[in-house]
Amino acid sequence: MKYIINGACKSVIGNVRENNEDNYYFDFKTLKEDNEGNNKIKITQFENTDNVVCSVFDGMGGEAKGERASYLASSTLKQYIQENTNSKLIWEEYIETANEKICKEMLPNQRMGTTMAAVQFLENSINICNIGDSRIYGFKNKKLEQLSEDHTDAKIQEKLNINNTRTKARLTQHLGIRKNEMILNPYKNKYDYTKFEKILLCTDGLTDMLTDKEIEHIMSKKLDSKDIVDALVEKALEKGGTDNITVIVLEIKEEKRQFYKMILPIIVTIMIVFIVIAIMMRNNRFEVIKNEYSGSIMAGQSFGFEYKGNANVDFSNEKVEYKDGKITAKEEGTTVMTITDNNENVLFQQTIKIFPNQE
Repeated sequence: MKYIINGACKSVIGNVRENNEDNYYFDFKTLKEDNEGNNKIKITQFENTDNVVCSVFDGMGGEAKGERASYLASSTLKQYIQENTNSKLIWEEYIETANEKICKEMLPNQRMGTTMAAVQFLENSINICNIGDSRIYGFKNKKLEQLSEDHTDAKIQEKLNINNTRTKARLTQHLGIRKNEMILNPYKNKYDYTKFEKILLCTDGLTDMLTDKEIEHIMSKKLDSKDIVDALVEKALEKGGTDNITVIVLEIKEEKRQFYKMILPIIVTIMIVFIVIAIMMRNNRFEVIKNEYSGSIMAGQSFGFEYKGNANVDFSNEKVEYKDGKITAKEEGTTVMTITDNNENVLFQQTIKIFPNQE
């Protein structure tokens, strides 16, 4: 089964922040390092779903380091895909490269980093990968399911029964961690195309403002991917919009048009054949286009006779001659002109009376 992906993407600063530390990789493009998001929703359709990748990034670090980290991660992903067009994305390889680029720009006592949540559509599967707390959701039959894993201390504290008074859980993993501090362990999973109708990727600017139930409610509406993105972002802004918000919605559909793509050339060919046959039949159809015979003719005289179409002309005797569109009487008497098709069906018949020349 072939599939097409209808995608929409939007990234906004929000109501509180002065800059946009989010970034994305969507439709083979990223945001600039210094950006104000894209208030106009970007839409696209991926007809070839073999190695299509989309991702969101949420940078952190202060003093413009957050947007630098998310830009390095997104631009590295773009470069990686461009340089490996004939091979599949290896998450660990990309993450190591992006992490090294970010770490190289950090001063000894400085921190900057970014989360990453990505989906890769292959010919026969959907692969996801995330590091940090930017999320990936799957949606089908009006049910929302978180596919990514939050790399925060919230679960650890919950297991240890620690009463956390902080409003925001701390990240335990992200891009921008030096090798001597931690070995990054991104979360990965693989799904079949029939598992979901839509995929949602988003930074925590959305999930900090909306509950999963609120997101599920919006995604359950009969809206296309563009309108879902718009509704999610507007709802998050309405409820505060305290952070940058980046949302990608990917709608998965069976490539029903593939059937028409295969059958259309056949239909066109058949139609052309029928038209050609009709034209040929019309051109080959027998028709008398000139007959100057008046009812009798004298020996030595001629009259014009022409026809079109495939046919055979025959005379009952040799009293006349047919040449160059003319029938010439040679001697008095009577002769019968018969015209038949290749199957000897009579198409036309005429008796020619010849009188002697009285001159």
